Parts: sequence; C-alpha cells; structure tokens
Amino acid sequence: MSRIKAVIAATLSISLLVGGTPPVLSQIYTWTDEQGRRQISDRPPEGVVKDLKVKGGRPASSSAASTSTSAPLPKGDERKAQTLNEKSLEFSKRQIEREENRVKQEKAEAEAKERAQRCEQAQAYVRNLQAGGRATRLDPKTGERIFLDEKEREVELADARRSADSWCKPPAPAGTPANRPG
Repeated sequence: MSRIKAVIAATLSISLLVGGTPPVLSQIYTWTDEQGRRQISDRPPEGVVKDLKVKGGRPASSSAASTSTSAPLPKGDERKAQTLNEKSLEFSKRQIEREENRVKQEKAEAEAKERAQRCEQAQAYVRNLQAGGRATRLDPKTGERIFLDEKEREVELADARRSADSWCKPPAPAGTPANRPG
C-alpha cells in the first residue's frame, strides 16, 4: 500500500514541477524493470519490461509491453511523443499568445472608443461654427479669449471640417501608415 502512495506522490510531484499539468493530460508510463523495481516516466521504457501501463493514453497491449522498446502511439496520432516539459512549454506559449491577443484587442477597443469620442467632438464643433454660435480662440501669449470675426470663422470652419473628416473615417488597416490627426 505504501508503494502505491509513493507512486502517486511521485506522479503528483512531477506534474507540479512541470507547471501543474495534471497527469491525465499526458501519457505516464509505469512498469517493472529487470531488477523488479517499479519505474514511472513520461517516456516509454527501453528494453524488456513487465507490467507496462500507460495513463492518459491508450493502454499498451500485453505483447507490446513485454517485447517493445517503446509504447505504441494511439492510431491516427501523427505527432511525436512529447515529454511533460515540452507540453508544459507549449501550454505556456499558448497562454502568452492569448494574453498578447487580449492586450491587442483591448488596445484596439480603446483606440476605437477614443476615435469615436473625438469624432463626435469635432462634429459638434463644426455644427456650432455652422450655426453661427460665438467662436473663440485662446491667445497663446496672454491666455485671453479672442472672438473670431467672419473671415477667421470661415478658416476655423474649414479646419474643423478637415479634423472631423479625419477622426470620423475608419482607421487605416494594420500594416499601412496611419494619418492620425493632431
């Protein structure tokens, strides 16, 4: 009974060391070697072994267990047998890729939200100028408000329309230089 507990403890320890991958997700080989010792590995045994058992995969046949140098892979599985470390590494890579994609998606959503907000602001400013509302500009030297006359209003309206057009058009596709308004 204590030998079974030791096997279970060793299996769990191995799985925790390689990233917490449960032992049922990969193939674990257990067998009795030529000296009668119980062996556990993520790779199939070499040479003649007794009582070969495969967990997480297809159980090996008794004839393959006694004469095979490696356990057979399930039918239809063209991939090479992987170690627990390789599987853990691939899992970590997939997690990193998912996180990078999530960050990219959040960034794209934030940019789209900012574009929509700036588009609305620019369109509201154009409507205000077209309606004849009072338009002002801050004097960069004194910080005072200066009311625009009709000529300055027309120039400001043309600038406001260009700004609204640039913020309200769809962004350039990825890989092409984007003309971002300032």
